[in-house]
Amino acid sequence: MSIQWKGVMPAVTTKFTDTDELDLKTFELNIKTQLEAGVHGIVLGGTLGEASTLLDEEKRILTTTTVNIVKDKVPVLINIAEQTTKGAILAAQKAEEDGAKGLMMLPPMRYKSGDRETVEYFKAVANNTSLPIMIYNNPIDYKVEVTLNM
Repeated sequence: MSIQWKGVMPAVTTKFTDTDELDLKTFELNIKTQLEAGVHGIVLGGTLGEASTLLDEEKRILTTTTVNIVKDKVPVLINIAEQTTKGAILAAQKAEEDGAKGLMMLPPMRYKSGDRETVEYFKAVANNTSLPIMIYNNPIDYKVEVTLNM
């Protein structure tokens, strides 16, 4: 399935129980409701989806759960918000293994990167996965402005 970069692709929230475990029952209901509403894709692990606080295994669980629910009706994308290039490459490869059809990527997270560093980070990930990438530009929160000139 190739991604058509149009329509509504909500970055869904991640649900938790009172004991801070993934609430998969509520999460699954949310994904099914999004499908019934006619979305064109699902984005996991965005800022409101707890990208920077989820464990790697939790991200994988959310990805495989969503892939199993949508059954190729719409593409599943996962946000990559990592501190290192190695970490971002590994996350992208895991997402691909788990059935994601694309990535939404933020610039590196720990320190404010310059233009060249930001571009090289995105290139390194792109060169290590076959998944298409949507750049997530949120300079107010993440202090890096991704521009067309980059």
